[in-house]
Amino acid sequence: MCGWTESRNEIVVRKSLSTIAFTVTGAVVCSIMLSTPVLAQSSSGSSGSSGSQTAPRADGPSEGLDVALVGDLLGPGISESLGVLLGDLGVMAYIGTGKEFAIIFGDSFRGPGFGEGEWMSPVGVVAVYEADGTVNILRPLNEGEVVEQLIDYEHNNRGLTMLPSDVINIDGVLYLQGMWNEGVGNVLSTEIWMSGDQGRTWETLGTTSKDYMGGMGNLITWELGPDGYVYVMSSQFNRLSDVYLSRFLPADIDDTAAWEHYSLNRDGSGTWGTAYTPVLSDAVRAGEMSLRYIEGHWVLSMFNAETMAIEVRISPEIARDWNEIAPANVVVAGTGGWGSTQDASNFTQLYGGYIVPGSTLANMDLVVSQWNTRDNSRYMSTQFNVKGLDKFFGITPEDAVSPMRTRALTEEPQSPDVGNQDVLQVEVTPLDGGSAAQLSPEGAADALAGLTVIPLEGATP
Repeated sequence: MCGWTESRNEIVVRKSLSTIAFTVTGAVVCSIMLSTPVLAQSSSGSSGSSGSQTAPRADGPSEGLDVALVGDLLGPGISESLGVLLGDLGVMAYIGTGKEFAIIFGDSFRGPGFGEGEWMSPVGVVAVYEADGTVNILRPLNEGEVVEQLIDYEHNNRGLTMLPSDVINIDGVLYLQGMWNEGVGNVLSTEIWMSGDQGRTWETLGTTSKDYMGGMGNLITWELGPDGYVYVMSSQFNRLSDVYLSRFLPADIDDTAAWEHYSLNRDGSGTWGTAYTPVLSDAVRAGEMSLRYIEGHWVLSMFNAETMAIEVRISPEIARDWNEIAPANVVVAGTGGWGSTQDASNFTQLYGGYIVPGSTLANMDLVVSQWNTRDNSRYMSTQFNVKGLDKFFGITPEDAVSPMRTRALTEEPQSPDVGNQDVLQVEVTPLDGGSAAQLSPEGAADALAGLTVIPLEGATP
């Protein structure tokens, strides 16, 4: 557990890993004292790439949007029959040939409270999008009647865990990319797994060094495009970094050396090759991302630690300067904290922001995670509904082409003629009592804004 000492000018957090100092704008300093690696969840705090906050915190969903909290995906009365009650993240992809899709959570627990019962990551469930707009979980993704950890390994006392970045369905085969973590933002390596039986069993396609793309390829989201390429948005898992763009043909999914990267030129054009520059860097401190191709448009949903909001950007083309697109804020951390009503304008200590299969530009659903690290009273993945993104980005019914066939049904790459890309120009080990105490805080969004993470030189994980 994390002990907080708060004063007017200082907040001190003490835990067990190497010391990481957080220098905070506004004369606030936070030090996390860590002597052994701890569990790396999805957030290491409100930290940024520039070293100082360049954009204000979002104060609410963007004007013109109708955003509603739909409900939690897990919990008593919802998922107890499946043997899992708590979990964060929640990356999603269609499975089979119908409307069912997989939801893959990160660190999850069988008990009713954070750190209670068996600790598992990743775990998966099968769900559908109901007519009333709710996500309904049907059964475990794995074989059997209760949820089990999908990858065979054991968590250790240093907090070893595998966190899913994203899952994709290509020709009926599921591919999962995840990050091996052993400490706060301490990525050991990344790995890609495949499942040919709709997520019941998984086999590895190999690991990739944490230093791939200088670390900027660790946290990813990916989507199959209409031209047959799989496009990847990526960043480093530290809430400090910009967003990069890569692509590959499905046959090269296990060979990152064959992946092409996108580099912006000074004139605004871009080049595919071995060099890479950020495609999104202005006022951005990238957290979890979800890239999907919807109605002829590329949709990027992302947690931005700079603005403490889940942001959505939409473009008819993917290879471009994404800084030109003003984002829509859909769910924000707000300033009310845990003492105020939790809704789209005040969803304290939020992260994630994954697009639910079946979403449209006009009616989109997202899964957003939340963790009250002060007392662990709240740790959950929650569904939000967002209406009006089409109007926000100036997309008319004529601009939004008929949805592509789902990736689960795709037999071959779609024709490049699907959609007019020029239509729109828009700016498995139970935790004992001591183990839970080693779990890393999921950021301090309700107390801190604009942090810079500065690992101490010579620190060892």
